[in-house]
Amino acid sequence: MVPIQRYRQFPVSDAIGVQLSLLPFVMVACYVTLKFIYHICIFLSAHIIAIVALLRQNSMPSNKQTKEEYAFANTSSATDNNDVLMKRMELFHYEYQHEERQYLQQKEKEEDEKLQAVLQYTRNTFRQFDFSEEEIFQICECVRYFVTNRQALTNTNIHIKRRVAVTQISLKNFAWNIAFQYNIGRDVTAQFVMHTFHEWFANSTIDTIRKNLRTTTGNHKIKIDEKIISLASI
Repeated sequence: MVPIQRYRQFPVSDAIGVQLSLLPFVMVACYVTLKFIYHICIFLSAHIIAIVALLRQNSMPSNKQTKEEYAFANTSSATDNNDVLMKRMELFHYEYQHEERQYLQQKEKEEDEKLQAVLQYTRNTFRQFDFSEEEIFQICECVRYFVTNRQALTNTNIHIKRRVAVTQISLKNFAWNIAFQYNIGRDVTAQFVMHTFHEWFANSTIDTIRKNLRTTTGNHKIKIDEKIISLASI
């Protein structure tokens, strides 16, 4: 019985011995394999880093170019805006000058129509008192100078014969009616009265005339009328 038991235990020990003898080779193989994988990882990492750096270098000029293009676009846009602004300014200047000419022409027309209405009022006023054509012409010239220059005409000899039917109050009311249309002051209006109708006011002073330029009470041939222009236009 003993020999049989020894024969059964030998193969087990032999198998274990063989496996233990192979263990160093297995460990060396694993080490070599891991070392190889390690170097491959390092190699791949180096290449990946190099590729990333190259891509960054390639992208930097692109970004720089983009910035330059953006700056150029802004410059071009600013230039275009300046050109548009200049053209609009030129158009505005042309329209403004055109409107200014129209405004001046319209104003001149209105002033001329206003003057003609005042002169018409003057002719109608003194024609009813049988003033001569020459006298009415002289009065109209004095009125024209008065409203145009805001001064009394003093350097011309005026010969208007005094009429008893025409009072000082009427003449002063006449002068005030005209001065009111042009907002002319009392001093200048008093000078106009004295120089134009000198025979009526030979013994008067500028201060005396100035104090009573406007009389609304009483019955006078020439009354105060603020609407002489609209009446003369009818």
